[in-house]
Amino acid sequence: MYKYKLGIIGAGNMSTAIQKGVLTSGLLAPNEIIVSDISISFLERAKDLGVQITTNNLDVAENAEYLLFAVKPQVFPDIAKELKGKLSETKVISIMAGVTIQSLKENLSAEKICRVMPNTPCMVGSGMSALCFEQYDDEEKQFPLSVFSGMGDIIELGEDKFDAVTSVSGSGPAYVYMFIDGMIKGGMNGGLSYEEAKKLTLQTVIGGARMIDSSSQPIEKLVDAVCSKGGTTIQAVTYYKSQGLTDMIAEGVDRCRARSIEMRTGGSDTFVRIYTDGACSGNPGPGGYAAILECNGSEKVISGGEDNTTNNRMELLAVIEALRSLNKRCVVEIHSDSAYVVNAVNNDWLTSWKAHRFANVKNPDLWEKLIALLASHEVKFVKVKGHSDDEMNNRCDEIARNESQKRKMDS
Repeated sequence: MYKYKLGIIGAGNMSTAIQKGVLTSGLLAPNEIIVSDISISFLERAKDLGVQITTNNLDVAENAEYLLFAVKPQVFPDIAKELKGKLSETKVISIMAGVTIQSLKENLSAEKICRVMPNTPCMVGSGMSALCFEQYDDEEKQFPLSVFSGMGDIIELGEDKFDAVTSVSGSGPAYVYMFIDGMIKGGMNGGLSYEEAKKLTLQTVIGGARMIDSSSQPIEKLVDAVCSKGGTTIQAVTYYKSQGLTDMIAEGVDRCRARSIEMRTGGSDTFVRIYTDGACSGNPGPGGYAAILECNGSEKVISGGEDNTTNNRMELLAVIEALRSLNKRCVVEIHSDSAYVVNAVNNDWLTSWKAHRFANVKNPDLWEKLIALLASHEVKFVKVKGHSDDEMNNRCDEIARNESQKRKMDS
């Protein structure tokens, strides 16, 4: 039925990496691949690999069983207009950042979609790719899984996690390069040549990554194992901790993820990160709640409480009041240490509870309010460990406890 197993629209660097990967692994022969692009120089590079080339996107789309989009997201709408309605049986694969499965389906009138988020180390066979499927059966999945596993490691995830994937593995190589650059500069400060410092640094990073991968120990324990009291390592580690290095890196990842959300929504939805906590003295007894909202570098604190309540009600009320404070639709990420709240949402218990009219479920009044608010925003819940080293959770806990103590003293 098809002349080619794989058609690729776009012949840039990642497209070339994919072509080399499937050819080197033996997954496909050159005559099973066709590539299109408007750039003749890019097509010449593909031609050197022995694959069929063309400037006609429609020729690729009509003759390939799997059609992979490897173009910049901003040019996709124009290409989609040309192909819309002609891909009903085609299995689409997209590596375009920020272009959702829903957008692909609507713009192409296609049903079978595989969205992939690879990273640049795929070009040297050491990449990380996340894949998400829509309407693919198990047999159809095997081809894209094989394509990207040939360029490194793979993971299959829900599309709701792709903004996080972008911020960790998609953009992550840049963070690693910067850390490596700093280590090389430090080595050169000590008298090493650039090449000497580079060799020492790269093997240390590779070895450290393998140690983490093979060890069952938490990363903090691995750090401690390298340190000795009064030794050399502890001097650098103490300095990094004092400067908040891990928090700084995490904040950078958070900002990257926020930008990914903005790109995905076209800037129409504002990204808000919310931290919540609840406290109760007596349970039941005087209680307090707190929420800290972060948006575009600004912070807002919401707090309150009740004279006779429970800890779970305060946890719920913190989330509810935070969402109620939003004056327009937002993309929201809620960080909470309450398994009661997080599990009810993430495990979709709410649907069943509502269907059974909250029979035998405590706090139905608050759950109904939360359900209504969740429908007004795109909300994701993140479970954090309470009373640990999470600074924002600890701040919320302190504010909530203060609210609880105020009501206790007034009673």
